[in-house]
Amino acid sequence: MRFVKALLMLSGAIVWLALAAWLLLGDEFLREANETRAEVVGTAADRYIASQSAPAPAEGEVKTVAGLHHIPVAVERIRPNIWRAKGVANSYLIATDEGNVLFDGGLATQAAKQKRLLQDAAPGDLKYIILSHSHADHIGATKFWRQEFPGAQIITHQRFAAGQRYLTDLQQYFWNRNRLLYTFMPEAPAEPGSLFAYGGIQADITVTDDAPYRFTLGDREFVVLPSPGAEGDDNLVLWLPEEHALFSGDVFGPLFPMVPNLFTLRGEKFRDPIAYVETLDRLIALQPELILPSHFDPIAGPERLAADLQKMRDATLYIHDQTIAGMNAGKSLWQLMRDIQLPETLNLSQGHGKVSWNVRSIWEYYSTWFHFESTTELYPVPVATIYPELASMIGAEPLAARARTALAMGEPVTALHYVEIALAASQGDGLLLQIRLDALLQLLERAQSTTGNFSEVGWLRSRIEMARQALSDQAAMVQGAAKERVV
Repeated sequence: MRFVKALLMLSGAIVWLALAAWLLLGDEFLREANETRAEVVGTAADRYIASQSAPAPAEGEVKTVAGLHHIPVAVERIRPNIWRAKGVANSYLIATDEGNVLFDGGLATQAAKQKRLLQDAAPGDLKYIILSHSHADHIGATKFWRQEFPGAQIITHQRFAAGQRYLTDLQQYFWNRNRLLYTFMPEAPAEPGSLFAYGGIQADITVTDDAPYRFTLGDREFVVLPSPGAEGDDNLVLWLPEEHALFSGDVFGPLFPMVPNLFTLRGEKFRDPIAYVETLDRLIALQPELILPSHFDPIAGPERLAADLQKMRDATLYIHDQTIAGMNAGKSLWQLMRDIQLPETLNLSQGHGKVSWNVRSIWEYYSTWFHFESTTELYPVPVATIYPELASMIGAEPLAARARTALAMGEPVTALHYVEIALAASQGDGLLLQIRLDALLQLLERAQSTTGNFSEVGWLRSRIEMARQALSDQAAMVQGAAKERVV
């Protein structure tokens, strides 16, 4: 009340100026408090996630996606005018004499800390926010930056809004699927309006596939290039011609170089393989000397980058062309998934994308889900519908014997087929539960010793945990029944 009375004693313009200053100070205080709270909560969440994640690769080992959650949030100077805030996903700040440009906003739980560290390293007005695509681990800091710099213009692909919309519409569906792959995730996504809520970003400038968007700031040219066919269909990259530097987002995936991820185990729409090849052709023509990806470390060296980009391009086209040739030759999808392999000269990491999954993605991208193999494909009666009756006719013991034989022959997928039929009628059969666990363990060992594909390993680990829990529950039930009989 004393403050209000003091204001009323002031006259005219002085009152309004004092009131405006007070309101401005209040907004600034709330903004800083909000960011501090986000940093504290986010840091605690990141520590928990890292503790529940697979161990990071040892020094000198090949990087895997599992290592992302063990990267501490910190800032480093890449070039005199370029800073990287690292973490699960990178956020870059490019400084000029006329203001700064942000490329990608990182993961929401790390966003406030990344923002603070970047501003400590390169203070100044923010003029542009460029978002490579609509995935949550690339846009997390956008609202924090925009609240402090409301005049900063957000640049996205024209399809960003559509991508953000369908990811928001299907958020719970995708969240449930992701939790099976990444078991450290909380049970539900952040509530709308909360610190770490997904979405709500509106672009000021959109880029189409037809032409790049160019602007100059502080005598430095920035070229925002569309990159269709990569992660999602709303991809952008940033090219700095003077530095020969390419801010690549996820256009190459989290590992470079690697087999592209035309398909994601968690879901989302298929990616156009030829559009991706054409994107790689355009990036090869730039002749970058430095690639700054949104995951892991920058990669330098024009000769190395040229060779690796060409290899990714040629490998993608090889998988595509071999799939098309097989389809035209009348081979089945399953044959092609099994038989198409990259030649040694095009061998790439399959830690994120996988050749056989890309074969299926290409097949169904062109030919959809109806494989012309069975009339039953057209109707909502899956083959599993007849499993209980089939199991009762054959019997659990013969099915278990066939499954054990398949395992002994190194055919764990065949073993799982037999077990799934048998379990439809004998859910509490300890022998079948053990065979299922053994088959999953064999598949996990194979995955880890071959491609090390992060999504495949994550899926298998979640299935193994469920299989172990089912065995434990079954053993407890048997033990409890035995005690009742004794009593």
